[in-house]
Amino acid sequence: MALTSRQQEGFTMPELEYLAQCEDVTIVPLYRMERLELMRGTVGPFRPPQKAKVPLWLAVMLKQSNRCRIVAPKWLSFSHLRSLCKEEEQPESMFTKLPPHYLEIAHILLSTAEDDIVESQDIRRLLQDLREVRQSKTREGLRMLNPLQLQMDNLSVAEINEIRPLFAHAFNTLRQIDKLAAVSGGGTQSQLAQQSYTEFDDTLDLI
Repeated sequence: MALTSRQQEGFTMPELEYLAQCEDVTIVPLYRMERLELMRGTVGPFRPPQKAKVPLWLAVMLKQSNRCRIVAPKWLSFSHLRSLCKEEEQPESMFTKLPPHYLEIAHILLSTAEDDIVESQDIRRLLQDLREVRQSKTREGLRMLNPLQLQMDNLSVAEINEIRPLFAHAFNTLRQIDKLAAVSGGGTQSQLAQQSYTEFDDTLDLI
């Protein structure tokens, strides 16, 4: 089924953050609170200092009203992110596995609960380093694009969203060229393919 023009364009970061707020995070309540009935089910009761899992949107609301502190996920620690950066920088390395909404969750937590995150400034820097390394690997992966498939495992939702417009356009273009080349001579096929990949590389250099 063909993607709509809206799907090909991708989502805005606020839209992705809205979706990410359904993910669970751990909180430590600061006050006793009874059960809360949500559409997805019941959370609580909350009894300090016992930890509890709640949707991110609820954690943010409780944090902003000074009713809890948020426990940073294990992957959002300085030591873990530094290890991931080193692993990503290794030659021929694959994309490391991260939560599908890691960029959105990290941005929300660092914006609303920075005081609950140890070494928050260093974590911001490592997240930026990690994103840049993964973006570079994504560009290299796109250079291997062919009319049949493109496989890059462990990309996050935001990372897929970044390449969606370019990927959709390039993939459709390559398919059209492949169809034209099939009814043309070998020389024409070679010229078309070379022209396509040259233009594609020039486009990648701009992102």
